[in-house]
Amino acid sequence: MDPQLLRAALRMAVLIAGLALVMLPFQPSGSAEFVVTVMAAVVGLVFLAVVAWLARTAHPPLPRSAGEQRKDYNKRFSRRGP
Repeated sequence: MDPQLLRAALRMAVLIAGLALVMLPFQPSGSAEFVVTVMAAVVGLVFLAVVAWLARTAHPPLPRSAGEQRKDYNKRFSRRGP
C-alpha cells in the first residue's frame, strides 16, 4: 500500500478521533450531541486501529543492521568450539 495514502489516512483518523475526544467532556450527557460525539470517537478510533494494522502488515520488517548480523555470525561459530 502507498505510504503517502497511509500517512493521509492516519492524519484523518487522528483528527477525527482527537476532535471527538476533545469535544466529549463539553457535551451535555444524554443529549443528541453527546451520542453523535461518542459515535464519532468510536469511528475515529476504529479507523485509527485499521490504519495502524494496515501500515503494520503492508510493509515487511526492516532489515537488520550489519552490526547485528555480525553478532549472529560470531555466535554461531563460537558455539561449535575448537
